[in-house]
Formats: sequence, structure tokens, C-alpha cells
Amino acid sequence: MMKKMSALLVVLTITGCLYAQQRVDNRCLDFMGIPIEGPVDSFVVALKAEQFTEWGTSSDMEDLYFRGNYYGIRAKVMVNVQLSTRFVQSVYVTVGPYRTENMLMRNRTYFLNKLEKEYGKYITRGDAEYFFSTYGSIKVSDTQNANGTTDLNIFYMPSTPYYKDALIFGLKGNVQEVATENPVMENPLERFAKNGKMENPDIIERKYDSHGYLTQGKMLERQGMSVIDYEYDKHNRLIRRVLTNQAARITYVNEYVYNDDDEILNLSQKVFDENNECVMSVNLRNQYEAHDDEGNWTRNALNIVYWEKGAQSQSTNVIQTRKIRYWEE
Repeated sequence: MMKKMSALLVVLTITGCLYAQQRVDNRCLDFMGIPIEGPVDSFVVALKAEQFTEWGTSSDMEDLYFRGNYYGIRAKVMVNVQLSTRFVQSVYVTVGPYRTENMLMRNRTYFLNKLEKEYGKYITRGDAEYFFSTYGSIKVSDTQNANGTTDLNIFYMPSTPYYKDALIFGLKGNVQEVATENPVMENPLERFAKNGKMENPDIIERKYDSHGYLTQGKMLERQGMSVIDYEYDKHNRLIRRVLTNQAARITYVNEYVYNDDDEILNLSQKVFDENNECVMSVNLRNQYEAHDDEGNWTRNALNIVYWEKGAQSQSTNVIQTRKIRYWEE
């Protein structure tokens, strides 16, 4: 009996460790801790786990309706779905109706304080309050009903795509196209679909995790197929990219270091032969000199240090500029 109990404890411990290691997506807007992204079925499961109950849908299945406690107060929740993908698009909360101005303002202040603790300071525009972040916005407003009562509304609108391919390049926002002058170890032109996937035909058989982060891909080269593996840190920043070509017996290891603004500060690439000996290394250090309104760099002073086995290292500097286009909301 004791052996069975010990075995059970081991299983529970391992399961608990695996659960604790599961990545939480902190690079998107969330509703009550649930990322507002990806397949609606997954979002609904998470919403029901928070004790929200479904009570209906719109005729076109574009809106799903729930009831539950929103920061401890009974509320109605509408989940808007993108019909073509069945991905979550936004969340709309309605609390009320309120018959007195005093109760309306009391609860409005209560919700603003709760949201402020999670999303930072808000700004007031007209009759509404807004919380803005890199990943979306939250609007707090009210609606007058025909019977003289008032509803309080909280609208969650994400601004980042589900697939996070642009993050591999250190890009923010819903990027459509990036054209780089003087590119180094990157393509001069990168395009992204509206859902966030890079439109690069060279990377095939891609695998993504449940939050839309690329974990593996393949690339057909002159000497067989290369496998690319991607690793991220706890902040979901790409920290390691490993390309392995067994036919050519060579491995490329890219490692990334970030600054306080989550921009790629340093990129190092090392090339290893079949004996795991480093035969080449390139180190790129960025010094960003200009940014656009989304916080993406548009001018960069790049320092390159290059070394190859049997030769002395060389250093050079390059000025890079780039133009970035975004998908319209």
C-alpha cells in the first residue's frame, strides 16, 4: 500500500511540475486571465472553468453569450468570433441595469480600480475611460436604455494577431510587411498574413503551440532537409533558434539577448560541424536610432563581428533602415 501511495505521489508531483511549466501567453490582451486569442472553443472552455455559463448565440454564430461573475458582480458577457477562422475577436461585458446614478458611478469606480491594478493607468476621452497597451485596449462606458436605466459596458479589443511569427523578428503590432535596407542574416522583405503567420514559403511543416508561437519548422536546402527548433523564455521572447542539417552534418545556433524594451539587443550565430566544433561565429549588436509609432525600429546602427576557423575576426558597421506596413484594424 505504501509503495502504491509513493508511486501516486511521484505521478502527482511530475504532473504538477509539467502543469507549472506550461507557458502562459503574456503577449496578448486577456479577459479575467484568459488570453483573448485563438480558437473560440478553447476560449469557451477556459471561460466555463471560471464559472461562466453559456445561454445563447446569435443566428450567424458570430456572437456567443454568457453569464457569470465579473470581479465579483453578476454580468453578461458577449464573445465575438471571426467567422472565417472561428478565432476569438473581442469580448464585451454588460453590467446592470442601474436605476440610480449613485450606484452606477460606485460600480464604475469599482471596475476602474480593478482594471487599473491589472492594466495600469487609464485615460479619459469624452464619456469613456480607456486602458491602452501594446496588446490591445479596454474601453469602459455606459449605455442609456429606453426605460431610463443605464448599463455599464467594458469592451476588450485585442490588437495583436494570434500567430506570433513577427515576434521572432522583434516586431510589435499587427505587421503586414517589413522592407529592410542593408539586411544582415535576414530577408530584405518579410510579409505576414493578417492572422500573424509569416508568408515565407521556405519554412515548411511548421508546428505551433497553443498560443500561436512557432516551435518547429523545416527548410529544404541543397543538401537535404534542415529542421529548425525555436525556444522561448518565460516572457515568450525567442532566445534560441537551432537549425540542424543532418545531411550536411552542420548545425546553426542563434541566440538572442533583449533590452528593456523587448527589442533584440544582441544576436549571435555559431556554426558547428559534425564533431560539434565551432567553425564560424557572427555577432550582431544593435543600436536603435529611430522608431515608428508602434515602437518598431526604423533606423539601426549595427555592429558586426565575424570569425571563421583559421582566420582572424573582423568587425564592420552598417546603417540599416526599414519601412513597415501594418494591417488596418
